[in-house]
Amino acid sequence: MSSGAESFASHDVVLIDRMVGLDREQARLEAELAATIVEFLDLRMSEPVDAVAAGKGRVLAGEFAVDEVAAALGWSTHRVQARVRLVRRLRSALPRTWAVWKAGEVDGYKASKMVEAADRLTKPESVTILDSEAAQRIVEQTATQLQRWLNRRVGQLEPDRAEQRHRRVHADRKVVSGLDLDGMGWLWMAAGAADIAAIDQHLTGLAQGLGAEDPRTMDQRRADLAVDLLAGRQEGASTGGSGTAVGVVVPVQSLFGVDDTPGELADRSASIPAALARQIAARPDTLFYRLLTDERGSLLDVTQLGRFPSDMLGLAVDVRDGTCRWSTCSTAATRCDCDHTIPAPTGPTTAANLGNGCRRHHRAKTHAGFTLDQPEPGMFVWQTPTGHRYTVEPDPLPTGTWPAPVLYDQHTPITELIDLVDDTGPPPDHTTIHDALQPHAASDPLLAPEIELIASG
Repeated sequence: MSSGAESFASHDVVLIDRMVGLDREQARLEAELAATIVEFLDLRMSEPVDAVAAGKGRVLAGEFAVDEVAAALGWSTHRVQARVRLVRRLRSALPRTWAVWKAGEVDGYKASKMVEAADRLTKPESVTILDSEAAQRIVEQTATQLQRWLNRRVGQLEPDRAEQRHRRVHADRKVVSGLDLDGMGWLWMAAGAADIAAIDQHLTGLAQGLGAEDPRTMDQRRADLAVDLLAGRQEGASTGGSGTAVGVVVPVQSLFGVDDTPGELADRSASIPAALARQIAARPDTLFYRLLTDERGSLLDVTQLGRFPSDMLGLAVDVRDGTCRWSTCSTAATRCDCDHTIPAPTGPTTAANLGNGCRRHHRAKTHAGFTLDQPEPGMFVWQTPTGHRYTVEPDPLPTGTWPAPVLYDQHTPITELIDLVDDTGPPPDHTTIHDALQPHAASDPLLAPEIELIASG
């Protein structure tokens, strides 16, 4: 390599490292500013006020301190109040998150996501666990990835509250519309996560079915189709086909009602309360695929012959990965390429050598000097052209817990064992449970084989 090329290569590394340093310094200064604002408010609140005004209830200590800060910084009063609340909440309940913000490892926006998640929890010990578990994740993940993990983890920490929260927010479901500039308008909908995912996939399927000769972009097709469907204009917006598949991963214990561990959408974008997952399972058009994991929720490996993964193997890899495996990408696995980490035919067609990459990051690996290793199934290590390395850990699938077995003395009289049976509720309906775990289809039967995932030894 010539000296000029070496100098160029060295300079790009320096620029990346400089960006990282500047970003950390900006975040550190942001935290320092927030702490200074709180210090100023505390100072104002400690100062004595005019005795006459205070006696008449006209002014409180530090009442207008936020207005002073707002005027000095050119912020709104609401923004100052929100920043003060953020710092106080972090200091009192999320000390690890506050520490990484002060160190400049994360910014205030990510810290605010932690506070939003903590506010949804009801037990102080749950907040402590969340703060501890997120200490490293908050540094490594984007805000979108962090938000998805927080949504799932809140449900897992307090599964008994997940259904209550879902019922409360589901009561606020609505559709809102408004007019915008230049003859445009917008439509906003709040509904169940599984239903929104089904709508999104249905629109995409219809848009793709219009064919390559359609000159519109995918976004334009989806928008036009949504308008046609909702306005009752069916031309060019046929709803025929076999329907929309939305993947929901739920522990078998939650399906049986043994516990209430929440399920997840297959792309990890949302948590699904156990009660809602059971409702989805009871629908007559629900298809079941059995996925075998270890006790930590890691999907076990499967290998097959041939270059292209079968639908079953592809489904298993999609569920394991959830999204594109580039460190900051949140593109759903269903919209990615199932790529061989070690290219075929050298690399085998196995879950340990397959991973999801959106078209952009698949091209980066193939043509732009990015390298990718998969040292363990589902763990990916990227190296960029500058030599910087980024590790992407797999997100375990949700796992439930079976109740501890109750052991009885073999000589215990049968009449005493009968007395131990809880007969306060209705007897379990074995037929209902059995039927719920069988593959179902609508009027047009579909083949739904189980996935038997066996660790390759």
